[in-house]
Amino acid sequence: MKCVSVERVSVKRITAFRSLDIFRGLAALWVVMDHSASRWLFTHLSYGSNPLYAFSVKGPLGVVIFFVISGYCITGAAYGALVSGKTTGRYAFERIRRIYPPYLAALVLTLASGIVVRVAEKYHLIGAVNNRLEMQPTIAYWAGNLFLLQFELKARPANIVFWSLCYEVAFYAIVGVVLVAAKYVARRRGAATGIMVLVSGIGMVTTAALVTMLIHGDAIFPFDMWHQFALGALLFFCLELNAETVKDYSVRLRNLVWANAALVAVLTVLFVIYCSVGAVDIGHPSSKWRSSMCLVFCAVLIGLRRFDHAIVEHRFARPWLWLGAFSYSLYLAHTIILPYVDVICRKAGLDGNRYIITYFIEIPIAIAFGRLFFVLIERRFISKKISERLATEHVLPATV
Repeated sequence: MKCVSVERVSVKRITAFRSLDIFRGLAALWVVMDHSASRWLFTHLSYGSNPLYAFSVKGPLGVVIFFVISGYCITGAAYGALVSGKTTGRYAFERIRRIYPPYLAALVLTLASGIVVRVAEKYHLIGAVNNRLEMQPTIAYWAGNLFLLQFELKARPANIVFWSLCYEVAFYAIVGVVLVAAKYVARRRGAATGIMVLVSGIGMVTTAALVTMLIHGDAIFPFDMWHQFALGALLFFCLELNAETVKDYSVRLRNLVWANAALVAVLTVLFVIYCSVGAVDIGHPSSKWRSSMCLVFCAVLIGLRRFDHAIVEHRFARPWLWLGAFSYSLYLAHTIILPYVDVICRKAGLDGNRYIITYFIEIPIAIAFGRLFFVLIERRFISKKISERLATEHVLPATV
């Protein structure tokens, strides 16, 4: 069969879903709230009925929001690479550049913090610290934490939040493999057919993962949480592919997109009904909570997409857009600073009924530290296109 070049199929540029930044900010804040409350509540369970604390410790559901958004955005990046002719290598480089440099900086700060605590304990400058960083002298520990392969190498993450990045990287990699297949087909049968391969590939992997969990109750990493990303991925196709944005858009493509999305949604509902994986305690929502959050959040995004411009232009959105702009930095860095604030405040007597004061001190300090981390490190690795968009939203200086 004659090999042809990939033609561009986009006829109208897909506009950025800017409201996603609002949800990034809300999700990051929820995770910070969780870590500002859960560490204390583990030894003060009697306060768990407090509505504020009870809501805060559901913060891991904020990670679910991040997963859905990542699925949406990374699939958008893969789709862009397919229709623009961008190489898979370029797709991989952009993903690595975005996630790894800030992660490595956070890893260095985490390890440095752990060393400081050890020295302070050794010289009796502080009392014994619970849940301190335990660095392991093994190749698996250092390689796992260096390359975000903790699950594959069965190594303990150096920082409690690093586990989710392992899933992010796995999602990037699997979508990259599907993208390779889609580009191969696109070179021979046209980009529209390549899009079908991209949609079908993500749909089939997700269907296999969910069926496995329905039969066995669980699945191996990363497929135990794959559907949380995939719902966002398929949502991208449902919302953004239409006759205005795809040159060869057809009923067949539309039906393929919605059939995959519907199948995955139905299987997720069945998973919610019949399976419950994971602990059900403070800070660890079960799979029922996580998967339900995915479905609800996707429904919210479907309802909000047409109102995106009006939402982000409203003054109420500004602080959340600002927070969302550095949500990755906030997520990475807050667990580094919070233990110090916690110890200082509780030694000052802000414990028990007065811990609520510590809680409200920790949150703004975590946000400030996250913003500092963003300014000094993360924003250097943001693409020019994203930097320009953030500047127009007045959450990033135009000189970045």
